[in-house]
Amino acid sequence: MIRPNTILFLVNPFAGTGKAINAAKYAIEVMQQNGYDTALLVSKDLGDLSKFTSQFNFEEICKIAVMGGDGTLHEVINAIMGNQNWLSIPIVSFPCGTGNAFNHDIGFLTVKKSTKLLLNGKVKLLDLTEVITNGTSIWSFNSVGCGMIAHVNQLAEKLRWLGGKRYIIASLLILIKKPTIHAKVTFNNQVYENEFSLMLACNTRYAGKAMILAPFAKLNDGLIDFIILKKASRFKLLMLLPKVFSGKHIRSRLIKVIQTNHLKIETQTPQILNLDGEVIGNTPLEIIMYHQKLKVICEL
Repeated sequence: MIRPNTILFLVNPFAGTGKAINAAKYAIEVMQQNGYDTALLVSKDLGDLSKFTSQFNFEEICKIAVMGGDGTLHEVINAIMGNQNWLSIPIVSFPCGTGNAFNHDIGFLTVKKSTKLLLNGKVKLLDLTEVITNGTSIWSFNSVGCGMIAHVNQLAEKLRWLGGKRYIIASLLILIKKPTIHAKVTFNNQVYENEFSLMLACNTRYAGKAMILAPFAKLNDGLIDFIILKKASRFKLLMLLPKVFSGKHIRSRLIKVIQTNHLKIETQTPQILNLDGEVIGNTPLEIIMYHQKLKVICEL
């Protein structure tokens, strides 16, 4: 049997600062110099990359290079979960977005380093969560949040022209409004009901732009790190905000951290969700962890 020798490049030219095309050109040249064949799909519109599973034969592909941000990786992963033959092929993520949460977690934050990873890296298995909202299943690799975190992301999308600073500015603007939600959370056979500022279910440590929101999260431990921020004054929230860049916010009495593999969130009125950096779906929702589901290349 002939082993596949083609690396598929999935490129989102609209991600981050628009460096994905140049990153792809560089990496493709390096791969071809090292004896690999390459195939290329460049997104022209939202949803284009999700079509790759029907446009290419998975039996001919040995690796997938994803050139974009967390939203691009989210799109690719959901396409794979829609055609699980593709689960046999490992993915390499290139940091071509704004936040690049996954690349922060694995420590590969340049195109050159990610190219070395694509060439010589080792495969590990990544946990995925299934998020059930509005009767639909959506797959997440990064985080699922509601409350302030979802409103921040929604506003940050309108401030893309500010680059990475948009998350900080959006956080400050939303903090002034101080939205809270009344929610009932079910986990580990317990029920926790209260007023919250935000709730965030994490698989990665990072979210947004270098925010270490879940410092104890691991990519393949089979657990969701569920972070709850209790209702608080604007002053206390403002004092907490700078600490998210070091992970020290987790020490606050306002924060509760729960590790689980299954949880449900119910709210009095539907609340928007931040799902891997994208505003998708709303409460109520159910989150189910699947241990070591996806092949990723993340070690040299």
